[in-house]
Amino acid sequence: MSISVWVHWLPIVYLTIHTVFVLKSRHPCRLLVRILSVNLILAAYFLFSVLNPEFFFVEAFPGSKILFLWSPVIFFWWAYIWSGYTLRAFHPPAFSYDPQIIEFEQKRFGQPSLWWARKGAPWATELMQFFYFTYFFYTFGVGLYLHYYQRLGDFQAMTFATAFGYLISYTFFAITPAKGPRWALIEAGLLSPSEQRQKGYAFTRVVEAIMYDDVAHKGGAMPSAHSSTAVVFLFWCWCIWGWAGGIPALIIAGGMWLGAVYGRYHYVLDVIVGALLGIGSLLVAGFLFQ
Repeated sequence: MSISVWVHWLPIVYLTIHTVFVLKSRHPCRLLVRILSVNLILAAYFLFSVLNPEFFFVEAFPGSKILFLWSPVIFFWWAYIWSGYTLRAFHPPAFSYDPQIIEFEQKRFGQPSLWWARKGAPWATELMQFFYFTYFFYTFGVGLYLHYYQRLGDFQAMTFATAFGYLISYTFFAITPAKGPRWALIEAGLLSPSEQRQKGYAFTRVVEAIMYDDVAHKGGAMPSAHSSTAVVFLFWCWCIWGWAGGIPALIIAGGMWLGAVYGRYHYVLDVIVGALLGIGSLLVAGFLFQ
């Protein structure tokens, strides 16, 4: 195959944006030196990858080919945590666009992120949380399939679209901060704190542990990267397996979109914007990898 470096440019672009945001932040960061050092080291690695891709394909060291192909994906999974340092780069700590989004949701959709879960039984909550949880596996699974069968051109096109969506999402977290309905509906007085966490079973507890107690940012809801990657997943399942893969993928992606709203992790608007971002990411990837 011809080695493409398009996807390796994306971490460099995001690291540049991240560095500018941190340096221009209205809120001084106590980890500034560490952040700049890590950004510089990572940018140097990806720049080396761009300039010397053949180095990784002559088995310079065990796993060098795997490192080249998967490092942009791993970077953007990790960079979600890194984006937390830029959430308040331009706006006061208490600022968010949630009030405007809540008003928009009420006028256009009738606030489904508020009332939908109230009508659901524990088994329905469990199902919706399960679909939302599939986000952590589906794109990775398609990537493993393409890599295993040595469809490396398709692998790079798929990972580019995924990473491009992440880059745009993480950038806009700082520009358009939104906490999401699970936080903002309580602050708006529309949801009781006792209703914040939903009644389900094992998957509900696992997902809520991640979304409330682990790495999830309180301010990174718009746009929904979950929705962007779901579009990429759906597209590639259809390309690889046709109807046999496309229909199950549509069920999974559709369930993930519904679960995002049901679980109050995203507004409907987040999901729509994220899905449009996924379509745009695929179009850019299609242009570069045609």
